[in-house]
Amino acid sequence: MADSSDQNQEEQSSDAPLLKNRYRLGRILGRGGMCIVYQAWDERLERNVAIKRLEPPLNEDPRTRARFDREGRALAQLSHPNVVTLIDRGSTGTEDYLVFEYVEGRSLKDMTREGPLAITDVGRIAGQVAEGLAAAHLAGIIHRDVKPQNILIDRQGHAKVTDFGIATGADWTKVTRAGSIIGSARYMSPEQVRSKPVDARSDIYSLGVVMYEMLAGHPPFDGTSMPEIARQHLNNQPPPLTEFRPDVPRGLEKVVMRCLEKDPEERYASMDELLGALTGLGLHTIKGAPEPRGSHRRLLKRSNDEVRRARPVVSDSSFDTGSLHSDDYDESFLDRTEARILARRKRTRQRWMAGTAAAIIVLVVIIVVWVALSGGGAPSVVGLDLDQARVLAAESGMEVEVTSQVATFDEDAGIVLEQDPEAEQSGEDNILRLTVTREPEPVGIAQITDYDPEGDNTENPDLLPKLTDGETTTGWTTELYRSATFGNIDKTGVGLEFTLDGEAYMMEIISPVEGWRGELLQKVSSGPAARLATLDGNTTQIITLREPLTDGRLWFTELAQLTEDRWGVDIAELRFYR
Repeated sequence: MADSSDQNQEEQSSDAPLLKNRYRLGRILGRGGMCIVYQAWDERLERNVAIKRLEPPLNEDPRTRARFDREGRALAQLSHPNVVTLIDRGSTGTEDYLVFEYVEGRSLKDMTREGPLAITDVGRIAGQVAEGLAAAHLAGIIHRDVKPQNILIDRQGHAKVTDFGIATGADWTKVTRAGSIIGSARYMSPEQVRSKPVDARSDIYSLGVVMYEMLAGHPPFDGTSMPEIARQHLNNQPPPLTEFRPDVPRGLEKVVMRCLEKDPEERYASMDELLGALTGLGLHTIKGAPEPRGSHRRLLKRSNDEVRRARPVVSDSSFDTGSLHSDDYDESFLDRTEARILARRKRTRQRWMAGTAAAIIVLVVIIVVWVALSGGGAPSVVGLDLDQARVLAAESGMEVEVTSQVATFDEDAGIVLEQDPEAEQSGEDNILRLTVTREPEPVGIAQITDYDPEGDNTENPDLLPKLTDGETTTGWTTELYRSATFGNIDKTGVGLEFTLDGEAYMMEIISPVEGWRGELLQKVSSGPAARLATLDGNTTQIITLREPLTDGRLWFTELAQLTEDRWGVDIAELRFYR
């Protein structure tokens, strides 16, 4: 908990509240979406501390208190110079609180607001943050909210990671709602945006965003809303750092861009591997780190051993600017290290592909022999394309007739789904009747309107055209609410009503966020609307209907988290097919 002022215990008023007869609360150091952080005076040990408390009315919410308690349990497991130390934790009848060391200094965000940092400072801070997070990972803790606001820099220039409020561990009780997006939009990994399980590589991505911001003066992706930024994390490549800062060494830019790979498999496998890369550039000197224990030792041993074998011996802890601008030892070491890793991956893929090819050849031989020995009746053509089916049918003295076509996105057009007669069976004639796939044909939307019968009868109507503009980077959103169930408003849902140009048998919904829920309804002449399908809030959902649909309603009953403290539904595209 950082502060740039010099307030001491003498400035603490004797009339200030006394927490648990020990901590004299002073001024507010910071305020977030859930908590207030106070500077306080520990009257027992006579020192400044920082106390974090939940804001009312969240201090009465069991789920929020569970999340707050989780931060305390996370930090209680850690003891590292680059992690803010938890001194004490406790509770009263109405709230919980955490007591931290008081860090004299400021946050990294305060520093980046003033502009890009020096290369030496970037390396020092990134390395120290990576060491702190490595210690957390060794304890089985994933931070999930690495950002400059949660990195404190003391007056000696040492970096400390704080705010483990949304951290997770393998054995922890889950208190986060399934499908919710957890993290800060500008620093979230793609897997966090998709609400998928995360591991240490998610923190590596977020640290890559922080490193990018330290070098460029701004994050790689930005926007006016969480969905807009989330789409960029999923679909866009970060602009080259040299566009904003030509003096960034090529090797350092490669390190940052590898951290920002969309696929976790393409990032560094661990914080230790990232530290090895920074060390190879002469940007950081590895300090002694605690050994992993138990299951974490077994999980991390392989990647850590590879990193230790790859790391050079650094004889000077000072930063050598010249080495970063040349193709000498440090740069070539990083290149050789990455080349060895890529070569191992390539050899693994080649062995896998060779084994797969051999298995396919054996399978083909078995099928050919079986067909040759079986003889008589219709050939087996399900799963083949139409041209292959015609060839086999002709060899069996039969003609092909396509009797039905099924629209699908799951198979290429012309794939046989059903045949009559079945394989080895004989029909009344020599006709092989097939059901095959076809490409879905778009059905236009004649009219679409917002639907809010339990509210003010409007739900962002100006954004409706973006549902059909063919762009997945734009979209329509509901209004924002205070919870997944519309906050304190007596409302069961909001939605969209549509009328189509023709009959549709398929609907496709594309959304940049997950976690919302809803229903596809069909209006009937009398009585309530009939439910045709459940909407599960995936980023892409395709619904196949048994009966044709010409008009209906999308009814959203549960919202996803779109900003730090607001919920809604964001739909990028709505499409219908026949």
